[in-house]
Amino acid sequence: MQRKDLALRVLSTAAIMSIVTSIAAPAFADIYYIGNGSIDVVTKEDADGKKYVEVKQGDKTYTDTSDEIVIKDGNNEGNAAQKEENRIDGKKAKVAIPDDKRTDTQELEAAGSADAAGESQPDPDAAFTLSEAEEDSAQTQEGKDTTEEKKEPAEDSPKKDVVYEYAPADPEPEQQTTKLATTSADPTAKTQEATLDDAPTTPALPVGSVTNPTTNVIKVVNNWVGEAAKELKIRLSNVNIKASNRKYQAAMDVSGGGTTKIELDGQNALDSSSSERAGLHKQVPGKLIITDETDDNGNKITAPKSGTSGSLTAKGGGTNGSAGIGGSTGESTGNIIIEGYATVDATGGGVAAGIGGGGSHNGFSGSAYNITIQGHSKVTASAYDGAAIGSGR
Repeated sequence: MQRKDLALRVLSTAAIMSIVTSIAAPAFADIYYIGNGSIDVVTKEDADGKKYVEVKQGDKTYTDTSDEIVIKDGNNEGNAAQKEENRIDGKKAKVAIPDDKRTDTQELEAAGSADAAGESQPDPDAAFTLSEAEEDSAQTQEGKDTTEEKKEPAEDSPKKDVVYEYAPADPEPEQQTTKLATTSADPTAKTQEATLDDAPTTPALPVGSVTNPTTNVIKVVNNWVGEAAKELKIRLSNVNIKASNRKYQAAMDVSGGGTTKIELDGQNALDSSSSERAGLHKQVPGKLIITDETDDNGNKITAPKSGTSGSLTAKGGGTNGSAGIGGSTGESTGNIIIEGYATVDATGGGVAAGIGGGGSHNGFSGSAYNITIQGHSKVTASAYDGAAIGSGR
């Protein structure tokens, strides 16, 4: 009987701990698809000091407590270029769930993992009370321990010179920022009598993908400040935005006094050349870090890479000019760091810098402060009639 009690107690403990683990640990990252609409990301803090992110897209609101905001091309995982199923364990994101669609369990997940690590876990001994008959039914024979041992999975450079490349700007109209994907259709008719209506069609390319830019934009407001403030982490995965010339919007806007870190996966393009704004808009407050620390599968990068993955192309626009990365017309910028293995190509419009301040507006041009390029990053910065990196004219 003592052995039976021990077995039941082990079962009870395992069951409770499984439940606690499943409801207490938030997702590693939540996914939002740019093809579904413009995305607004705002940092928040509740009355108890717990930090979270509020994301709005269309008429949906998300309370996001994950470690990273993932923004992908397309409008679902099926047509996104990079698939989460190909990423390593521990680095797979989940599709974000709107607040009005959450179940009770998902509400607990959104509350964070603070309680899971501390005092509020239930007492496994108090979880179950079994009668003698129920004890007998819990095992097939007296003295035999029916519990199974749970097997846990096994636990799973030198710094190089910075590459600065100041390329002359192309005065011609804007070009594609990424290589076009080739598609083909089988020209063979179904039957000898087949008409043109029967010819196979090429499926529409995902909105916001490398060959089909979207006018949906990204706006980030990060006011997590102070010595203990956490970084706001955002992963861009093959996002291609060309801001509309009918709206005074940047393809991506980062503001607030906090630190925002952008991880690049695949090929990303932020083009505001038609909208009077910077491609990646950033003014003086706060810090912006652009990096490529992990490959498209989530593995840490430890050696120089080849290809175009982990890249960002940013274009500014406007009559007098907005920077590729930095200030729009007449605006200053500061505290921008490009590091890791990121590949960045930034072009300023008019007399704005490629990376830095915007061009002159009402007699004032934008200045640039604390722009740092380090690590193994490769940066190409150019302007039509301004500095490659620095202040606008």
